[in-house]
Amino acid sequence: MLNWLARVLRSSIGRKSGMAISGLLLVGFTITHLLGNLTLLQSNAAFNAYAQKLHDLGPLLTVAELGLLALFLFHIVLAIAVSMRNQGARSVGYRAAGGTGQKTIGSRTMRFTALLLLIFLVIHIADFRWKKLVGAEGSEDLAQLVVDRITQPFGMTLYIVAALVLGLHLSHGFKSAFQSLGLRHNKFNRSIECLGWALAIGLALGFAAIPVALVMGAGGAS
Repeated sequence: MLNWLARVLRSSIGRKSGMAISGLLLVGFTITHLLGNLTLLQSNAAFNAYAQKLHDLGPLLTVAELGLLALFLFHIVLAIAVSMRNQGARSVGYRAAGGTGQKTIGSRTMRFTALLLLIFLVIHIADFRWKKLVGAEGSEDLAQLVVDRITQPFGMTLYIVAALVLGLHLSHGFKSAFQSLGLRHNKFNRSIECLGWALAIGLALGFAAIPVALVMGAGGAS
């Protein structure tokens, strides 16, 4: 099995397919993560209850987190490999499909947005997960820890920028994944493109709206 996987990933098509599949799986995780984060708008108790349900999974949560980390690393490594090969062949990774070969802001900035998302991910994990593990002051109330961080000027700006960068990355990455898997067809290209934009805009605005709504709510309550 491992030998077969290694042979597949040594091929250009195999690497692109692996990157596409891992990317789509990460989109699924991102949607789930947003739905969980939206419970903050309901109440701190709702978010803490959601977090507690995850914590109650025990070893399964650890396995899921390690699997997610492996998926991120797998996607990043394949993206780098594909990018280097494309650069050597004087072609552009994540080329838009549809027969026109037209570039978009999303396609031109894929490497840059990927790097920014990786940096944000490291900061995000260090800011919340690590503080929770080491028992930082107030970390027993995870919801309040999150609210305090993302409603402060720097944290809010970072969170919103990351949300917009995510949307920009997905605006091209989603449809590109279908192309890499050979699932693009003239009959469905428009639908795939529209779905990609809907996900990109929905996820970007969904994440960005959370700190804004919390600040506005706090302002209204005062």
